[in-house]
Amino acid sequence: MRIRPASAEDARRCAEISAIRSAKELRDLLRDAETKWLVIEDDGGRVVGIGIIHFWARSKVAWVWDLTVEEKERGKGYGRALLKGMIQAARQMGARVLMDFGTHTPNACLVDLYVKKGFRVCGSNDRWFANQKDSTAVFYGYDL
Repeated sequence: MRIRPASAEDARRCAEISAIRSAKELRDLLRDAETKWLVIEDDGGRVVGIGIIHFWARSKVAWVWDLTVEEKERGKGYGRALLKGMIQAARQMGARVLMDFGTHTPNACLVDLYVKKGFRVCGSNDRWFANQKDSTAVFYGYDL
């Protein structure tokens, strides 16, 4: 497996893996200096995961915008490796913490990954999500 910076050629494949952004939106991110988009490849060079972080320079906080591994490739260590690469990228950008958030009934696999990698629950906001039955967000942080 190999982690590397994404390129415009990765956009279509990454849009297939994660429904968060279109291929065009992903290509546009390559021009954003505050955003790092990484991919992870299997041993054959096929992209199987996407990781995006966005850096808020003013507060020195990096936010996870996406961390998705192709469903059939989960449980093989790609998520752990990709998260490690995202942590390194956040450090290189000058972040003091890497953050993510989710609903109070989060994706259990992602939270399990975060806890195993040393993230901690560092807050909540009961008005975070607009127009949803449950508007509460739980925040996870990793001190860099």
